[in-house]
Amino acid sequence: MEKKNKNYQVVDISKFSDQELSDAFVFPKASVSTPEDKQDEADFWTERRKQFHNRTPEQKIFAKLLQLKFQLEDYIGGNQYKEALNFGYFLNEYVSRQEKKDKQFAFEVDIKPAVLSQYINNHRKPTEQFVIRLELHSNGMIPAIYWFKLIQKDKEHDIMTNLHLRQEESKHVKNRLELVY
Repeated sequence: MEKKNKNYQVVDISKFSDQELSDAFVFPKASVSTPEDKQDEADFWTERRKQFHNRTPEQKIFAKLLQLKFQLEDYIGGNQYKEALNFGYFLNEYVSRQEKKDKQFAFEVDIKPAVLSQYINNHRKPTEQFVIRLELHSNGMIPAIYWFKLIQKDKEHDIMTNLHLRQEESKHVKNRLELVY
């Protein structure tokens, strides 16, 4: 028994060249939509906008944090380093997207507000305990390993670009290997 779908047309492909078939597969023709299809799509988007505007405050915060998680994943998964996208930046975004004051958030993760400020402004490196608290606070939405990878990305950049440190440490190295490669 053959099922027919109103959106597809049966075509004898033997009359087309391989090039024509590959072009049609890679760049398919735009489908012709009926007025009913257009109305269904308009109805879908109207309902979608209505749902979007009627979200609860918790749903809005969840969406903002999910967006932050994806931005963090993209950044730590990429090879490019951007100085502005450091641990402090993402921590500040995490706090502000929850629409919380720094003092309230500091209380929730049991650190002093001054310490939180130092983390956000990159004046202090976060501890392992704090990074674990961030994961627990997000209920696992943003895993601790993401925060650690972010810290590691900052450290890698610092090691690669800190010429002063390289000059200082160069004084301590004698009899360097002279290999030809």
